[in-house]
Amino acid sequence: MKSKKTWREKLDTVGDWKIVPADGKRKESMLVPTPRMIELMVQEIPDGAVTTAHLIRKTLARRYGAETTCPLCTGIFLRLTAEAAAEAEAAGEQNVSPYWRVVDQKGKPNAKYPGGIDGQMMLLEDEWLTCLGRGKRTAHQ
Repeated sequence: MKSKKTWREKLDTVGDWKIVPADGKRKESMLVPTPRMIELMVQEIPDGAVTTAHLIRKTLARRYGAETTCPLCTGIFLRLTAEAAAEAEAAGEQNVSPYWRVVDQKGKPNAKYPGGIDGQMMLLEDEWLTCLGRGKRTAHQ
């Protein structure tokens, strides 16, 4: 029986990015990113800051010379990044991709990320407390 791939293995799937040119069906050229490109973008988000998938897409498109980035691929690869980071953290790794810093267009957490909305909010709050010099929460705070 074949063993199930880890989230990291799924994220590290080898593939090439491409730009699909504008045509009669598509009005803008579109970058189709790789999972690793999305993970690297998430790793660029500074401590105490948040961004959106929309801004990640705009940034990637600009960097690679396209007019837009595929929203479907971006969403799927953000989820892969989040799951791989949670998996790595559960295995004891310290510096994981800060997926919790990616919120929706209205600034709300993503229910599909590990831990759901409550888990993402807890990670964001802990990070803010750390940025303010107060350290992480304890069970009795």
